[in-house]
Amino acid sequence: MKNILLYMLLLFSVQVIAQENNEQQPDENSERSNLTQSIEALKTAYITRELNLSPEEAQKFWPVYNGFSGELKNARKEFGHDDLAFEERKIVIMKRYREDFRKIFNSEDRVKKCFRAEPEFHKMLRAEWQRRQNKIRMPNHNPGIRPQKINPIKPSRGVRVQ
Repeated sequence: MKNILLYMLLLFSVQVIAQENNEQQPDENSERSNLTQSIEALKTAYITRELNLSPEEAQKFWPVYNGFSGELKNARKEFGHDDLAFEERKIVIMKRYREDFRKIFNSEDRVKKCFRAEPEFHKMLRAEWQRRQNKIRMPNHNPGIRPQKINPIKPSRGVRVQ
């Protein structure tokens, strides 16, 4: 009887521990999803600020831009590592969306800014990531502190230097 109770207690405790471990481990997909959503929100804010979008323009712009961005993502998947083929497709897509953006902005300069905004955002994001990586690698590094100039040792009087 004692063995049966001990066995049941052991079996029950193993199940509880397994459930606790599953609850404590964060879901990697949800973390990646949260990170992706955060980056998308930052990109939206960055592009809105760079293009100086009014609420009316933003309402017209974002559905068109999302279509443009989606086509670029599909082209990247389609061509994989063939950069030249991707760039050719990208130009075709940009030419097709150029007129739609011109109707929204009524300005060729803002259309050009629109096409440059996302690559500039990615450049900024990459620079921030590198800055944070360097901060992690060199926690004692302080670029504001410079080594002092070291004066050569002078011999005292009466000592001969050979």
